[in-house]
Amino acid sequence: MHFYMLHPMEKMLEFGYGIVPSERGKGYCTEAAKIMLDYLFLSKDVARIQATAHVKNAASQKVLEKVGFRKEGIMRKSSFRRGEWTDTVIFSILREEWKEPKILTRTA
Repeated sequence: MHFYMLHPMEKMLEFGYGIVPSERGKGYCTEAAKIMLDYLFLSKDVARIQATAHVKNAASQKVLEKVGFRKEGIMRKSSFRRGEWTDTVIFSILREEWKEPKILTRTA
């Protein structure tokens, strides 16, 4: 799992994750995403967290929706993979949509 500040002045973060194929479908990404969202909203002064998923990656899109992200749209030809341009779906969650921690109650 990783995150990075996109626009420090705008208080926005990008959120991402990956999991090895043998561990997919076990709920690890959903749980980790909940923990990461809690951590970021509890410890950082951010208004928005965004994430992207390959347009054909339904599992990743489902994880984002389960933890509260909203689909904003499709970024056409935003990624060049295996010799071809592919589309990416962009999601976001705003601080006011997150509301309260799902797993963490405080940060160290």
